[in-house]
Amino acid sequence: MKKYKLIHLFSLLLFAIAFTACSDDSPSRVNMEEPSITEIAAANSQFSTLTGALEATGLDAALDGDGEFTVFAPTDEAFATLPEGTLESLTVEQLEAILLYHVLGAEVLSGQLESEQTVETLGGENIFITAGNAGVTINATASVVTPDIEARNGVIHAIDNVILPDAYGTIVDNVVKRYFLSSLVDGVLQAELAEALSGEGPFTVFAPTNSAFAAIAGVASDLTVKELTDVLLYHVVQGEVLSSDLQASQEVPTLNGNSILVEVSDSGASVNGSASITTVDIRGVNGVIHIVDQVLLPPSE
Repeated sequence: MKKYKLIHLFSLLLFAIAFTACSDDSPSRVNMEEPSITEIAAANSQFSTLTGALEATGLDAALDGDGEFTVFAPTDEAFATLPEGTLESLTVEQLEAILLYHVLGAEVLSGQLESEQTVETLGGENIFITAGNAGVTINATASVVTPDIEARNGVIHAIDNVILPDAYGTIVDNVVKRYFLSSLVDGVLQAELAEALSGEGPFTVFAPTNSAFAAIAGVASDLTVKELTDVLLYHVVQGEVLSSDLQASQEVPTLNGNSILVEVSDSGASVNGSASITTVDIRGVNGVIHIVDQVLLPPSE
């Protein structure tokens, strides 16, 4: 009987020692904590290029720290679609700006996305998100291929293209990425002006919104391709004209051959006395875009 009690007591003692060792074992505590965004990217072979870029800019430390982030993470295949030598040609500052254009300062899961939304990134510029049954698209060019990779300090959405700030895009690129300018994109394609507006330039484009085109839907539907081309060219000025270049009142010749009247006052800027300029100075590699809330119709139209 005494022998049995001694064996039982010895077994309990071994259990207690094993339990204490397990409780003090640091790996068991670490397993209860999710890895950071940086750690997940580093452990995933499809993010090796992204991981190298984060390390080169020091952003790996930031995305390893506290906070809540959303990272639209280009895969290695996405980086491979960039023209050869693009990454190597960037300065550290340029690479950092591009990477920050992929990061939001809050955790946003795919189920929280709206059908259309404009979101400011940590780089200070906006990205343009559309979500629907077909999936999630960023800037009309990058699709989310793997959503909701959750981390301790946020979430990763893998995307199939690198998205670039406005400074790296042509006028056409910077119009296409904005979902609220899709009617203008349709018109440019129909008039076959995309190649010209992607050229050397520079150009200044007064870009009407979808709402502006909807307001003249009855007129627009009856335009021939030549008439549509004339209308669109009436929104384009040769040369780059920034908002800081505008005077109180000036007539500016357009590629249509007619001039537009641009006026600036304390209440804002307008074109032809009725169209308000709602957003100014979207600068790209071959010019600048100013967004207007009405379609400008040349005198002949």
